[in-house]
Amino acid sequence: MFAFKTQRNNLFFQITVLLGAFSILCLANLFNLDYDRKIFAQNDTINKFPSSVKIKGLHINVTLAKTPDELTKGLSIKNSLKEHEGMLFIFDAPKKSSFWMKDMKFPIDIIWIHPNTTIVHIEKNLQPCISFLMCASYSPNELSQHVLEVNAHYTTKNNITVGDEVEFDIVNSTGS
Repeated sequence: MFAFKTQRNNLFFQITVLLGAFSILCLANLFNLDYDRKIFAQNDTINKFPSSVKIKGLHINVTLAKTPDELTKGLSIKNSLKEHEGMLFIFDAPKKSSFWMKDMKFPIDIIWIHPNTTIVHIEKNLQPCISFLMCASYSPNELSQHVLEVNAHYTTKNNITVGDEVEFDIVNSTGS
């Protein structure tokens, strides 16, 4: 009976060690993935802001997202934004565009803009989604043709609300 207890305890110990090692490898992999994403974002070459939008007298320098790749990646390629920076998504036609926070590294506000240049919806202080969990999706009830992403709390701090007018100064560029 003593030999049976020892074998059973030994098996329990081996399973515990294996589970612990597996947990450590999983955590190391998660930290490494985050590190790889930050390195990619730091090497981002989209740093010029020839375009801007104006809301309530505030000029926001924007990176444009127009191509399928740019529309898919959005701000996930960046580690942060400065105070008056953002990304402007431009769609060919008005639609109820949906956004999520997958692969994001910092919280943002999202502003949906109707083709008539008025703000139709705002989502505030959206937190990055942890990739192994389900990411929430955000969309307006109305059509929009432009979507602006800015730092979290920017809309609250600057009293930007639904119905505000947006002015665009878009510089069309060819090439990448």
